[in-house]
Amino acid sequence: MIDSLVKNIHYFLLLYAVFIGFTAFEDLTLKLENTQSEYESTEVQLTKVRRSLRQVKQFEKNLQDSKNRVSEIIKKIETIQKQLPPTINDAQVSDTLTQFADELRMKDPSPTPKQEVDYQFYASKNYIFDVKGTFLQFLIFYEKLEKLASEGRILNVQYLRMKVADDADDRSRFQILNLSTTVEAYRYKEFSVEEQE
Repeated sequence: MIDSLVKNIHYFLLLYAVFIGFTAFEDLTLKLENTQSEYESTEVQLTKVRRSLRQVKQFEKNLQDSKNRVSEIIKKIETIQKQLPPTINDAQVSDTLTQFADELRMKDPSPTPKQEVDYQFYASKNYIFDVKGTFLQFLIFYEKLEKLASEGRILNVQYLRMKVADDADDRSRFQILNLSTTVEAYRYKEFSVEEQE
């Protein structure tokens, strides 16, 4: 029996090698399946991460756009705050109108403030301004008012009347006129949310 065992040992070794090979093959197949499932799982996670990264980049872009819009709004608010200050200073408006008339050598400037009128978000106040001068002086006066508006302060002309002055010289090259105009100044009103409800 030992002889037949020794004669056939190569079969036993071959069977053992096949068994070891098959076991190793099963182990490798199992490892391959595990690696493949890990790869698929990683691929799913990578897809989620890529989606999240796109969302973060989109959020960043939206955030930058929002910052740009906010800075534009802040600039507009600053411009509006210059145009619509929190108070209307009668002396300042009257002095501005009188200064313009004095620079143009117009006669008898007389600004008269009227009652302030409240609106929902702002208030306005009219100033009646009477002065004597030539037509050209009046045009330059209104040009100065327009320049003042472009620099940030709004003074709106509501009414204008020119009439030949009673003491005007008919022979004069430049006719002296009486100018009566109504200039409106504005201010913004501070309000709270409770007032609006």
